[in-house]
Amino acid sequence: MNLSIKQLRAFLILSEADSFTQAARRFNLSQPAFSTLIASLEEEIGYRLFDRDTRRVLLNADGIHFLDLARNIVQSHDDAVGEIKDRVAGNSNDITLAVLPSLAVEWLPEILVKYSKKVPQSNVKLIDTQWDRCLKALLDGQADMALTAGQPSLTTFDSTLLFSDKFYLLCHREHPLAQQSSVSLSQVCDYPFIAFSVGTSIRQYTDKLCENLAMSFDYQLEVRQLTTMMGLIAANYGISITTGLTLFQFNHKDIVILPFEDLALERAIYLVTPKGRHPAPGVTAFAEFITCQAHQFASEHM
Repeated sequence: MNLSIKQLRAFLILSEADSFTQAARRFNLSQPAFSTLIASLEEEIGYRLFDRDTRRVLLNADGIHFLDLARNIVQSHDDAVGEIKDRVAGNSNDITLAVLPSLAVEWLPEILVKYSKKVPQSNVKLIDTQWDRCLKALLDGQADMALTAGQPSLTTFDSTLLFSDKFYLLCHREHPLAQQSSVSLSQVCDYPFIAFSVGTSIRQYTDKLCENLAMSFDYQLEVRQLTTMMGLIAANYGISITTGLTLFQFNHKDIVILPFEDLALERAIYLVTPKGRHPAPGVTAFAEFITCQAHQFASEHM
């Protein structure tokens, strides 16, 4: 079946008119040519759409059923053409951001609220996933930019350092370490440890830490979700390490948060874009806004 948008537009106009003559005039086509257009549509779909007499033309039952289908097809076509024109003109406000869940929970939402007030017509979509999938979303063209931990390959991506996130110890209030004002990494290795799952950015950094210092944690369990980690720490199942941006998640009467006295490692947060890709002006404006907000956040909290 080979329907044209021109045929469907002619059908929609005729469905609202009293006669072929009136519809043809609105369509800026001669009446014979307009009648031929409608006849070709009916021939293409295999059934008549109108009941005709000498005075009026009316939709029949098949025509009434076809009406919504035609409207949807024409609307989808017009939306797609409009999006293409906006993209060519640099007016597209659609932005897709891949982001680590730990950033998407508290820090990013405030930025999105500010940006929506500044640019009400913006349409930001989020892909919240682990760091490697953020980068894959960029390469696959599913995302315009990403907020992720660690600087990716310089040959594949362009990246801007936004800020660095410190690490903290989590333990139960009755844990032996809870009475200290700070802890050393060697002390952490002496107790049962709850790890974030392999593939998460926090696990990437804690593994790197152990490798650099030739130490190892006493792994008891691996979890992916912050809420699961919070429940386990609150139950005194073990201790763990998390970053500053996730600390609000552990605001619990039974959980103590301690800084490290000898831990220089920080999780660097980068804004990443694919190298060589030319983003739309709306994407560039959003990236500049995020960068400005991140640097302001760092100056106030880091």
